[in-house]
Amino acid sequence: MEAAVRRQALHLAGRAVEQRLNADHSDGQATQARCGCGQLARYAGRRTKTFASVLGPLKLQRAYFHRAARGQGFCPRDRQLGLGDTSLFPAVTRMVAAVASMVSFQEGSQLLGELAGVVVEARQVQRSAEALGQEIAGDERLHAQPLEQTPLPATLYLGIDGTGIPMRAAELQGRHGKQPDGTAKTREVKLCTIWSAEARDAQGRPVRDEGSVSYAAAIESAATADTGETSAAFPQRVLREAARRRFPQAERTVVLGTRVQISCLSNFPR
Repeated sequence: MEAAVRRQALHLAGRAVEQRLNADHSDGQATQARCGCGQLARYAGRRTKTFASVLGPLKLQRAYFHRAARGQGFCPRDRQLGLGDTSLFPAVTRMVAAVASMVSFQEGSQLLGELAGVVVEARQVQRSAEALGQEIAGDERLHAQPLEQTPLPATLYLGIDGTGIPMRAAELQGRHGKQPDGTAKTREVKLCTIWSAEARDAQGRPVRDEGSVSYAAAIESAATADTGETSAAFPQRVLREAARRRFPQAERTVVLGTRVQISCLSNFPR
């Protein structure tokens, strides 16, 4: 009974939101609008599209602007609602990000249906999660804001390591590996992690502080030529994470890794 009532309540709420958005035609008052490239596109009527929301599917009618020179068009309202090029409302996108970071895309699709009553196919979970990953990675490369609001422990530890992860054949073409025929089955993901260990166990031994660990990882190079003017991608990642965690500001710092791994940090600012 409670499940049926919940479905009905969400359905009624969804229809109310749908009707309110469709009753607003202010997005089509202008005869022209600028597309992402800055060029003008002409108004070409209203287009209908179904989006997945936490209230269920919403069928929205939006003003459509078309640019004949490129043979493409766009709906300004999609931008306003945070929809962009996706068919998922922002709240559903956040749900997709949560499940895709913990389970497989298929299992994530099932969890969304069972727990939230939101229907998102496994392929759509995959596409959305991969697009989010690319967006997050791009933002991470541009920003490394220090966590000023958190107290800085006396000692911070920085660990560097790498491990092989299985990849699809298309991702391994042309790569040398450890197989007898010289092919590869994995690629190495490199990991940087920072944590503190101010707490002590019953025997007085240091233990990692709960919630203190952070990770930054990617499949990228750590090799930098002696004549290179800039560090490789992974050392730059380590530097960004160290700056974000204020690692150089700690009273004591400890770096854990092999000699080869730590050597990639040799040109870091002191």
